[in-house]
Amino acid sequence: MIIPSFCLYHFAVKLIWKRMLVLTLLFWLGVTGVYYVVNSAAVWHEYGWWLPLMVAGTYFLFMDVKLMLMMMRHEEKKKWKHYKLNGKIKE
Repeated sequence: MIIPSFCLYHFAVKLIWKRMLVLTLLFWLGVTGVYYVVNSAAVWHEYGWWLPLMVAGTYFLFMDVKLMLMMMRHEEKKKWKHYKLNGKIKE
């Protein structure tokens, strides 16, 4: 199990929050566009106040997935560095 330090987690969040916000907004613009084309009605008329909750949930889902991938990549780099330092990899 990967348990990141708070400093690493905070740095990662500061690094990616804007990109995840843009990704979420583009995703929901696409969803609303497709919904409008298919149903000839705006998506907020159908879902009302649930829509902001869905957008926020999508943002945090995208953020969590990206953070998980970053943490996993960081752990893998640490493992490879350990192997290189111990001379277990012949180059």
